[in-house]
Amino acid sequence: MDLFHLRKPDWKIQEIEKLFVELAVEVQTKTVVHKARKQSCHSFEDIEAIEGKEKYCFLSPIFDSISKEGYKANFDKLELREFLKKDRKTKVIALGGLSEENYSEVLELGFDGGAFLGSVWKKYE
Repeated sequence: MDLFHLRKPDWKIQEIEKLFVELAVEVQTKTVVHKARKQSCHSFEDIEAIEGKEKYCFLSPIFDSISKEGYKANFDKLELREFLKKDRKTKVIALGGLSEENYSEVLELGFDGGAFLGSVWKKYE
């Protein structure tokens, strides 16, 4: 794990702090706390609009959401693969429905990494 993005916008600061201190020290040092999703993209055009302005962005939903009922995958795999082959300065991180079982597919598609949300929170709860 390169970074742990902690985004719980509906949580109070005390709830976030409580979770943070429960994390292993090696996870704490890699944690980025977000209150908003400024790097969240939902189309190839969104990515192109921030190209070179951000180090990375999240592209979602790649798979059907684990935590948001009815939030379905929104990308054709062949189109994803072709888009992700392009040379770009902004890294693209897959988001939406990621789990240990489908992470290898994320890398095969050409993503620079993946963000696990629902699969992690289900284990935490």
